[in-house]
Amino acid sequence: MIVEDEPVLREELAFQLGHLGFAVETFENAGQLYRHLATAHAPLVVLDIGLEGEDGLSVCQYLRSHDSRIGIVFATARSLRDQRIEGLEAGADAYLVKPIDVDELALILRRLAERSSWPTTERRGTVSKPCWRLEEHHYMLHAPNSAMVSLTLTEIRLLRVLIGASPQTCTYAQLGIALGVSPDELDKHRIEVIVSRLRAKVLRGAGENLPLLTDRNQGYRWVVEDGTPTA
Repeated sequence: MIVEDEPVLREELAFQLGHLGFAVETFENAGQLYRHLATAHAPLVVLDIGLEGEDGLSVCQYLRSHDSRIGIVFATARSLRDQRIEGLEAGADAYLVKPIDVDELALILRRLAERSSWPTTERRGTVSKPCWRLEEHHYMLHAPNSAMVSLTLTEIRLLRVLIGASPQTCTYAQLGIALGVSPDELDKHRIEVIVSRLRAKVLRGAGENLPLLTDRNQGYRWVVEDGTPTA
């Protein structure tokens, strides 16, 4: 995906990357990109910063918060050191200054494509099984099938304590404390409603059931199939 508001540069870059074997879609602003992403996935994005409307830094932060594996490369005229650092801090994988060397860009994109296609992480020389992963900083839950579900702060707090205690049961009192509720004010029904809505949200968004078991009158347990806690 190329997001560039200069028509000539946008089409020239698309032509050259297409000639090098990339399947390319082009957009002139953030709105067009977001509308496309509502129905399609973007594994790689080449992004200008000085866009009309929402700038590239904001777009980068949005994309990174919704997909930690997406490859993002800034292609911009902003060349100062502080601007480069700002771009990388926003979540970009690489920062190239115009005029762009297309061969260099293509090499970066191929490396990012290899990374983004990894279905699992590597540990001790072996490939681990896909697992649930809580990404607190970006308020996201990653399912084993690579689907992602956006979470609220309340849901983050709830899952944090459940996963941390896995495979032991988290009592209603423990969950209440995690949500900032004192034992004297504990409302078990409120926790049950939060859990019920979270289960429905994850099933709807990821197509998988949360590995969350109910211990009647006690609380809940986070237990994945192989008995190991979430990554």
